[in-house]
This record gives sequence, C-alpha cells and structure tokens, in this order.
Amino acid sequence: MECLADDERLYVEVDFNLVAEHRYPTLTERQESLARLRRCAAKTVRRRADRALDTLAYLLLSNNGVSAPPRPSPSGNGMVSAQRQPAASQPAHWEEDLRAFWRLSNGPRVDIVCSEIPEDELPEYASPTDRNYLRYAKFADLDTLIYLRTRFAQLAPTVTIRDFAPSEYYDTQADVLVVVGGPPWNAKYREFLPQLPFHFEPHPLGEDDPLVIPDLGGLTLGPRWTQRQELLEDLAVFTRLTLAQGTTVFLLGGCLTLGVLGSARCLLEAERGARSVRYVTEQVGDADFVLVTEARRIGGITDVTDLTMVNPLLLLARRHNEPFTAVADNSDRYLDHRAGRGIRRIDHAR
Repeated sequence: MECLADDERLYVEVDFNLVAEHRYPTLTERQESLARLRRCAAKTVRRRADRALDTLAYLLLSNNGVSAPPRPSPSGNGMVSAQRQPAASQPAHWEEDLRAFWRLSNGPRVDIVCSEIPEDELPEYASPTDRNYLRYAKFADLDTLIYLRTRFAQLAPTVTIRDFAPSEYYDTQADVLVVVGGPPWNAKYREFLPQLPFHFEPHPLGEDDPLVIPDLGGLTLGPRWTQRQELLEDLAVFTRLTLAQGTTVFLLGGCLTLGVLGSARCLLEAERGARSVRYVTEQVGDADFVLVTEARRIGGITDVTDLTMVNPLLLLARRHNEPFTAVADNSDRYLDHRAGRGIRRIDHAR
C-alpha cells in the first residue's frame, strides 16, 4: 500500500479495518464513519474506495517494485523524518490497555446482564406474544448495553458476547460478567451488594436513589439538579470484583441512567478511557475496586472526566476479600457544605 497516494491509502486502510479512528465490525460502518469525517455521502466513500482497491490490485499484479517516495515529517518543513512512523496495521497501545483491563485478550466468553424495566412499566411490544415483539424493549439501560457491545466488538471482534435480562440469566461459567444498571432494576446487581462497601438508598420511582458509603461516615452522594429540575451531574459508580473461580465481574451503576453510561465510557472510551484505565491500574493493580466519579450530559453529549486530569471522587480497593479501604477520597469537591452531606437533593431543589 506504500505505492498508493495518501488519499487512496486512507480508503484502503479503512476498508481493511486498519485505522483506529474508523474501526468497526462491518465495512458499512467503517465507510460511514469515514464519510462523516469527510462530510460526504457514504456512497462517495464506497466509490472512491473501490477505485483505490482497483489501483492496489493493479500494482500488486504488475509487481513493478516501485518504492514509495519519502513522505515529509509532520513538522511540515519538507525534511524526511528519520524515525519511521508505526504501521497503521499495528494495534494502538491504548487498545491493548483496554483489552487487558476488560479481560478481552484471550478469547473469553463475555456475558452482559442489563437492567430490566419492571413488568408494570413495560411497553406492549416487549412481550414475546405481541405481534411487534422487540426483545431489546425490555432493557432499561439500553444505551449502555449498545455502547458496550459496540466497543467490545471493536476491541475484540472474535470474542463471544451474549446479553441477558436478569430474569433470564442463570449461567455461572462466564469468564467476564458485566452487570449494567444499579440494584433497583437489576436483580443480578443486588446479588453482589453484600460484597460491596456501598449501597443505593431506595426511593420511589421518579426520585433519586443516592449513593451511601457507610464506612466513610455514612457519606451520601447523589445527582445535582438545577432549580428547573434539569440534571447537571450524576454519579458513575464502577466496580470490579475478581472471583476465586476465575470470573471477573464488572458492575456498572449510577443513581440515574446517565451515571450507568458514564461508568462504561469512563474506562472504555478510546485513548481517554485507556488513560483512565492506566490511572486505576497504577493505584490498585489487580485488586478489587470501586470507582466513583462525575458524569455529565452537555448538549446531549455524555461527558466523563479523564481520571489523569481530574482524579475520581472516590477510589476504594481491597485484596484477598479484606474490607475495602479508601485509596483516594476527593468527595469534598462534591459536598453540600450547607447540609454537611453529599449532594443528595431528593426534592430536586438546589
């Protein structure tokens, strides 16, 4: 591919899934991603990619041995860089970091158990007997489920991933178990609560379920709201437990659905997620841990901090099933000093 022009090379590398920025499981998704970057129609990308592939095929068949001219260094001074840039086909270091953290490197079986909408809240088409039955209509944190499946497929296309509602999951042999959504609507999450140093204080539907950490003086943290009842921040609560029989369990929780999605994006979102993964690993190694940080939605975009830039609100860890202890406690920045407690705001007043 070195014989191709830069523009042609990009189309070919995207088609072959060699560009991290456009890495998706299907060719259509990759071409649509490039089309968004180029601000053109997907069919335009397909047409140009076809031409580039034809050119590549001709060059391979002709076997003329023409070497690519040296390319200028990124500095733009016209000089050829003495250091060769890494080939696009080589996996980026951040991808390896994410695969290692999520235990995706050795072909594991991954099960995702996503929170389930209560039966009295389900739409009609969530029932298998409905003529327009949609299986995924019963999942509560559907955006997080789709995000996880997409990112896992990008990082490890050959890994087997299954998804379940708590009411239909009875397996105990998964290599990786990802539990999505907090205990109110996820019975599988509730099964792990006795092992955890926190709980969510239950409240009626439509009210916040704040996070409570008893061993930190009953510290209570909850979402932030404006006076007009607009959500400012939720809490992303990410837990990792390693079981003696070998299963790694990831619990993705939050007071609201925003926090659940934020807990996934915090440690899975490309280079930024990899930096946060490295921060956590430097702090706790392979120990069990609980991470709490802020999640925001700004202009419809879920925004979670880079942990190397803004340290988490809380980081608790344990080894060998000993009690969890605080590795980092920055909860002061989230406290309501007028009340002397965390921002719980059950009445949505600020």
